[in-house]
Order: sequence, then C-alpha cells, then structure tokens
Amino acid sequence: MSDQSGTAHLDIGGVFEATTEIYKRCFGTVWIVALILLVPAAIIIALLGNDGIGGLLGTLVQIVVTAWLLGSIIRVVQDVEEDGQVDWSVGEILGSVTGKLIAIILLQIVVSVLILIGLAIFIIPGVILALMWFVSLPSMVVENKGVFASMSRSSELTKHNRMRILGVGLVVLAVYILIAIVVGLLTAAIPVLGIIALVIIGVLAYPYISIISTVLYYRLAELKDGVAAAVEETVVVEEAVEPPTNY
Repeated sequence: MSDQSGTAHLDIGGVFEATTEIYKRCFGTVWIVALILLVPAAIIIALLGNDGIGGLLGTLVQIVVTAWLLGSIIRVVQDVEEDGQVDWSVGEILGSVTGKLIAIILLQIVVSVLILIGLAIFIIPGVILALMWFVSLPSMVVENKGVFASMSRSSELTKHNRMRILGVGLVVLAVYILIAIVVGLLTAAIPVLGIIALVIIGVLAYPYISIISTVLYYRLAELKDGVAAAVEETVVVEEAVEPPTNY
C-alpha cells in the first residue's frame, strides 16, 4: 500500500495475520525452545532467592535467558519466512544465537536506557525513539549487525510508518504490562505460583510478541528494499550460521 507520493505504507492487519499464521506453524518448535530455556532458568532463580547476591544473580540469569529466547524466536521466524516451514532443529536454533547473546543484551540495555531518558524528558521523545528502534533486534539477528548499526537500520526501516507501528507497540506494551501485573501478584502471594506463571506466560506470550516484531521487520524491509533485497540479506546470514541442508 502506498500514498500518492509513492511512499509505501505498512499493512498492520496483514502483520497480525502473518504473525498468527507463523505462530501456528512454528508453535511446537517455539514451545520446546521456550521450555528448554525458561524451565531451568525458573528453577535456578527460585534456588537463588530474591535477596542479596542471589537476587542479583537471578536477575542476570533472567536477562540472559530472555535475550536467548528472543534471539531464538527471531531465528525461527527467519526460517519460516524463507520457505514457510521450520527446517532448523532446536539445537541449531539455540546454537545460532549463542554468539550474539552479549550483543543482544547490550542492544536491549542501550535502547531501553535511551527510551527511558526520552520518556523522562517529555514522554514524546521516548515514544518516538521506541518507534524508531522497534525492529532493532530483528535487524541485528537477521542481518548480523552491531548494536548501533541495528538501531540505525531500524530507524531507516520504520521511517514513514511509525504511526502505524504505534498501534502494534501499544498492543505489545499492554501485553507486557498485563504479564508484569499477573506475575507480580502471584509472586507476592505465592512465590512458586509466580514462577510457574512466568514459565507458562513465557512459553505462550513472549514468543508471539517476538514474532510480531520480526514479522514487522520483514514487512518493512520488503517495503523499503524490495522482496529480493530482504531475502538476499536473510540468505547471507543463514549461510554464516550454517543452517542444515535438506536435500
């Protein structure tokens, strides 16, 4: 879709439809990946406790696992976008992200800090920054870019479509807030229930949210660069991480 000036616009309805379809196709793989990462992490966090050094270590474990999960989900979507199905094994998906964990965590920290500063200054700058960098993580994982190059790429892709992305962002924000409230209430009442809820929600909700941002990335790349360019970038990265061959 484009306006009279020739600027292509994002089809938000199409993004949610594609996200739901991809979620259905890769749910089994996503479910296994999430369980492999979240269950051990939940056990470790429970054993470490919430106080002192244990609480700090538990937070670090959660940060690493979250980054690993988000990167893995992006890899799954990347695989599905290529031929409509998941060809990589769970081990190959997880292994393809390990080398980028530090970069993913750094990206999340930098983006989060800058957005919070923008929100503290006058709210609107923070919202603008959030929209600019909405697809910075998929840009990093799919195109194998560094922290600031990913942010720049996301800013380029989201240009002219940020108000449409705002609608998607509000949905994602609402889901995050709901998750935080549910987990917080359960943890305060019965810590074990909070941990169980975190695992269940993580398996069901976090992957869907990550799929949304990755589908957005692909649709924006298609609008900006054309389908051929987006596919070419994906192929280059897949060769770099040595995906399985199915012949």
